[in-house]
Amino acid sequence: MTNPYLFLDTETGGLDPRTHSLLTLGLVVGDAAGVKDSLEIAVKHEPYVVSGGGMKVNRIDLVAHHEHGVSPAGALDLLDGFLDKHFPKQVRVVLVGHNITFDHAFLNVFLGGLGRDPEARIDHRSVDTHAIAAALRDAGRLDLSKLSSDALFRHFGVEPPEDKRHTALGDALATFELYWKLVGLMQ
Repeated sequence: MTNPYLFLDTETGGLDPRTHSLLTLGLVVGDAAGVKDSLEIAVKHEPYVVSGGGMKVNRIDLVAHHEHGVSPAGALDLLDGFLDKHFPKQVRVVLVGHNITFDHAFLNVFLGGLGRDPEARIDHRSVDTHAIAAALRDAGRLDLSKLSSDALFRHFGVEPPEDKRHTALGDALATFELYWKLVGLMQ
């Protein structure tokens, strides 16, 4: 692969990255041959800022999350280690995800809150599987009216285990598979 892609999904305490807590990061690297590595990072907060709607979607038990999570600084160390392992330091990594703008915004606020320039390692550009699917639909290559992750996963036979669906790592892995199926549809 010529571009340094990091497949990313997050689970958060709500919809506003300036207000709600970033709870988990799901990270996946690989290429058309398959996943090379993955990592899920659970981030502890004191206090957590969450909404009822956000917690209903992500199904995170905050007590269990707090027990196995790491501090924001610890999460940053794990993220840096994962990036260092897979990407040259001089190249900014392009994020890939479904509706990636949401995840990118949470990551930027998280990094900025720790005094890190969000664009030091992460490129401002991203690849969105929703946008790819919309372009394919508009070009007549994809016959699907809804382009939600659920609809796309179903259409392409991407079947994340039920207990991993709406987890950061489970959704990042499913989006990785979806991306390569969309690429295949373009060939």
